[in-house]
Amino acid sequence: MTTSPDAPSSSAPHPTTALRRHRLRAAVYGTLMAMSVLAYLGDHEPAPGVAALTVAGTGVAIFLAETYGGVLAGTLTGPPRSGPRVLRSVVAESAGTALPGVLAGVLLGVLTLTGLDVALRIDITLWVGVAALGVLSVLGGRAARRRPAVQAAWAIASLLVGASIVLLKAALH
Repeated sequence: MTTSPDAPSSSAPHPTTALRRHRLRAAVYGTLMAMSVLAYLGDHEPAPGVAALTVAGTGVAIFLAETYGGVLAGTLTGPPRSGPRVLRSVVAESAGTALPGVLAGVLLGVLTLTGLDVALRIDITLWVGVAALGVLSVLGGRAARRRPAVQAAWAIASLLVGASIVLLKAALH
């Protein structure tokens, strides 16, 4: 009996589990990239709306880069004429890379309406990113059915990574 190269082996994770893992990775990566862009913008005090468009646009650009890289790699290393299947798979796996940047852009846009200083708006959005990293860690740990202590450890680690971006930005600017 022959199996197709796409059939999951007994040691491979279930396709749903693998997709969840890819989506979690994409959301964490997208959040870290959005936070990096925000940290950079914090020193430049862009005009109203520019920060929102920049971080949202960067999220979309990261998604396009992830998708192109994944499609190229999957098509070149997969069986001939696998392009459409690879494209659907890669888009499903990496769609979450854009969402954090787009949401950060929306939050910055909403905060613009409050009249807060641009630096404060960026700081608030950065701390929302820190919280998002913690939430993603908890959700990932629960989905993987990790022990509560492991979930808490990963959440703390994620909060520390996020906070280090904010503190590094503050120290450099």
